[in-house]
Amino acid sequence: MDERGTVKVKPVYIGIHHYRYVYGSVCSSDVQGTPPIPPPRPEELERAARRMVEDFREGLDLDFVRVEEPFLVREQRDIRKLTSELTYDMDALLVGTLGVVPLEVRYLERTGMPVLRGRTTPDFLRALRVKKFLKESKFIYIGEIPSFSAPGGPWDFSLLEERFGLRARHIETNEFYRVFDSFPEEEVRRELESWRRDFGEVVEPTEEHLMDATRVYLALRKLCEVEDANAVAVNCGRFTEERPVVPCLAFARLIDEGIMCACEGDITAMLSSLMLHAASGEAVLMGNFGSRPGRFQAREGEVTIEHDVLPLSMASTKFTVRDYHGRRFGVTGYAEVNREPMTLLNMDSSLERISVIEGRVKGSEDGGHCRVIVHMEVDGDVGKVPEVVVGSQHMSMTFGRWLSTFLEVGKLMGLEVRHL
Repeated sequence: MDERGTVKVKPVYIGIHHYRYVYGSVCSSDVQGTPPIPPPRPEELERAARRMVEDFREGLDLDFVRVEEPFLVREQRDIRKLTSELTYDMDALLVGTLGVVPLEVRYLERTGMPVLRGRTTPDFLRALRVKKFLKESKFIYIGEIPSFSAPGGPWDFSLLEERFGLRARHIETNEFYRVFDSFPEEEVRRELESWRRDFGEVVEPTEEHLMDATRVYLALRKLCEVEDANAVAVNCGRFTEERPVVPCLAFARLIDEGIMCACEGDITAMLSSLMLHAASGEAVLMGNFGSRPGRFQAREGEVTIEHDVLPLSMASTKFTVRDYHGRRFGVTGYAEVNREPMTLLNMDSSLERISVIEGRVKGSEDGGHCRVIVHMEVDGDVGKVPEVVVGSQHMSMTFGRWLSTFLEVGKLMGLEVRHL
């Protein structure tokens, strides 16, 4: 799993009681006063806190969850000390109590963090990870704003930061090409040779085209390292106006290295990919979405994604290396996509709604123009898919079924979740 998005849970055990003195219970006829209830011994509280943590961890097989050392409240003054134990990157409180202490629990709720009582669901913890992952992410946007093929934005990077916490940097195309040109030929050739083990067949691209595709990968990886970015959106139409270069094959490799990539400068597709990756821990592909027969090669009773970027981890074969859209320049890769359960996700530019659709991959084909066409069946009425979809013409997809996780994400992050 990516080091970003580690969900940190702080256990808090409140070992005080709302009954300070016992004169018999409310319903008791005993009116003889008794001494105050003695506080529990420290070792008793420690055992109770350990049991709480063990119960929480039981059956929880999630490697992104980290449970911190428990904080024990033995007396009222300890409540004030809790804030010094909490850090900015804490995500939830795991709370146990000796008795009913509503005022103290209400104080904990005012921290703004979710208060967990006992076990919780993996879906909720994955939702916490999606929120944390976005907060710890950064993307670079390369090229002109707006993108002419995904003009809906959002283009206010400050709004993105306020809404989800992720940071951004805009990089002009000329800066990208300065980095692109900086790599010596020997380094590029060594990197290309390491790529060749993933190539089943090279059809159109020349050696020069393959070297350029490798330079794109090295340049994007370098920029991400410098900027601490784990996502890239490129207005790739402007790449081809300046030089016969496209980022498709570089994107495929970067995604498998944990850097989510979006074509055509589509920021909502990039956000969707980041969220799917955070939930699943797996690679994500994106592209034009066909939800009606004839649109982006969709057939009756199915939906499609049609584009040029396929992470090899999502495929069952090596790459057949092709040119870009049959135009005798650029490098793309086609491979057979695994036939597995999948989840589709996209977001609208208001950052308030997402669409989540589950289904299964039926197969794939080389489309000749866009090289990768993925055919999918959906769970539910395929005729209602257009009513559910929000956002641009692009959709992101990962393997696995994640609707239940994103229903929790919607509640946690204030997103309307549309689904079949």
